[in-house]
Amino acid sequence: MGFPFEPATWDGVSGPIFMGYGGAMPGLFSVIAIGLCIGVLAIGQMSEAKSYAKYK
Repeated sequence: MGFPFEPATWDGVSGPIFMGYGGAMPGLFSVIAIGLCIGVLAIGQMSEAKSYAKYK
């Protein structure tokens, strides 16, 4: 893939390299990831509570 600048140093970099900078997609992907994490934690908690109730 190579380095995106002619001289292979960071001296010529003046702005952000991240392609999604300034767009809505990083925020949207963050919200999706947060939602998935909360969902997995909720499902795990329900499963653990159900298992704990059996042995209580």
